[in-house]
Amino acid sequence: MPDRTRKLADMTWQEVRTWLEGSDALILPIGTCEQHGPHLPLSTDTLIAEAFAAGIARETGIPLAPTLEYGVNLPCDRFVPGTAGFSFDGLREGLGSLLADWSRYGFRRFFLVTAHGCATDGYGFAHHEAIKQAALPLLEANVCEVFVVFPYWVETGDLLTHQTGVEHAGEVETSLALHLFPERVRKERIPESGAEEQEERFRAYPEGVGTGPPADGWTGAEGHPGAATAAKGAAIFERCLESMTRFVKGTMGEGSS
Repeated sequence: MPDRTRKLADMTWQEVRTWLEGSDALILPIGTCEQHGPHLPLSTDTLIAEAFAAGIARETGIPLAPTLEYGVNLPCDRFVPGTAGFSFDGLREGLGSLLADWSRYGFRRFFLVTAHGCATDGYGFAHHEAIKQAALPLLEANVCEVFVVFPYWVETGDLLTHQTGVEHAGEVETSLALHLFPERVRKERIPESGAEEQEERFRAYPEGVGTGPPADGWTGAEGHPGAATAAKGAAIFERCLESMTRFVKGTMGEGSS
């Protein structure tokens, strides 16, 4: 399939106006600046979201907006140097302003691609909930359609060997990193396995039990990152991208081929 990627930031305003004469869709990647263990960069969620968003844009021709590189971080990660992000209200208000601006010009269908989820501020999935609430005024006014597109809603457990689902900086994310941006992975620092004690320390925060800085020895990684491979990452990426692209095409009224 030919590459139909177009970046909104590279277009002139006249080209955007022309685009809006025939379509009203826009893809926005939303990342985070958040610790991902001793082996993955702070930009891990951003890089993964951008890769999926670019893949969808390539296959659909929908413009790709500049990435919003910050989100709502996990409570424990707020104590880790380098991690920075929005409060729940900060993301809701900032993203809401972006969507409102774009909608004034005629964008009516937004696909918000994120590879991050967290629990804080009383919400079980705060990052996603803030995104949804950002879109709520436009939805209630019947102005726009807004969709959160999240790769980890796709089942990939059969592609793994040591986990059944996604864990923070574990087998899935590390495999995707080895496939998508191997040069940024500190391979010599990948933990061989996620000790149960480490996982319990980590899990306490999303479940609202843990407060304050993590205990000494906490690495910030869950699961079994040592089981990750680039081949697994390629398989995970292909499956998730196919499902996400099919969803977007279906929403646009296109076939899946």
